[in-house]
Amino acid sequence: MSEKKEYRIKVQGKLVPVTEEIYFTYHRMKRRETYLEERDTANSVFYYSALDTEGTNGEDVIPDLVSPRVEDMIMDKLISEKLYQCLAQLAREEQELIYALFFRAISERQYAEMTGIPQKTINDRRHRILGKLKKLMKI
Repeated sequence: MSEKKEYRIKVQGKLVPVTEEIYFTYHRMKRRETYLEERDTANSVFYYSALDTEGTNGEDVIPDLVSPRVEDMIMDKLISEKLYQCLAQLAREEQELIYALFFRAISERQYAEMTGIPQKTINDRRHRILGKLKKLMKI
């Protein structure tokens, strides 16, 4: 009466003989997987892999809101190039003032102390130069 039971599991559509330990471990894992899927369904969990099609991956359909868009990066580059071209058209003193205030982050007060020009004059020049740059950028 001590017949030894034969255990088999299906692998790629074929029944493969396995040991008792492998058989029970396989079915325990299979049951665990089914249990987790049932819980996900009950809790309305949605997987991006559900969006997979033959031609696309489901995750590829989700927009990346963190990374900058390529179009924005190109526009920034073009505007930057245009700005540098316009800056090159300014007089030497105007360029120095703009570079000091905006590129080196020196305050108007500090620039006034460095050059000996009154701070109000620096402010007036800055406004005039920015107006000039605005006109040059629109052309």
